[in-house]
Amino acid sequence: MPEEISLKLVFANDHNSANFKVAVNTTVKDVKSMILMKHWPSSLIPAAEVERLRLFAAGKELGGKGPDDVKSLKDSNILISPNGPTPVHVMAVQKEITSERPTQANSEAAKPAQCFCTLL
Repeated sequence: MPEEISLKLVFANDHNSANFKVAVNTTVKDVKSMILMKHWPSSLIPAAEVERLRLFAAGKELGGKGPDDVKSLKDSNILISPNGPTPVHVMAVQKEITSERPTQANSEAAKPAQCFCTLL
């Protein structure tokens, strides 16, 4: 396995892509940080509104949540493309805005009862 690999970022729901090189011992968490800081397209939601990134290579998610993000690219068994940059699909998970969205308990309490049954 080479010490450095070239990645081609393919952003979900966007026509932009980006290429960059990274060491194989770089953690998935660091790769995600680099994407947000240096390679995030302006046509997508602002980076500040991204809760987390999901990365997919060869149909397999790289990292994930928590401890999976601490694995290096080498440990996550990324398939390296021999003919060029390795395609990595990038999907952003947007932060939830709880202040604008009513909770289910509040919306259920506001609804009037639809039942007019009488129990005998």
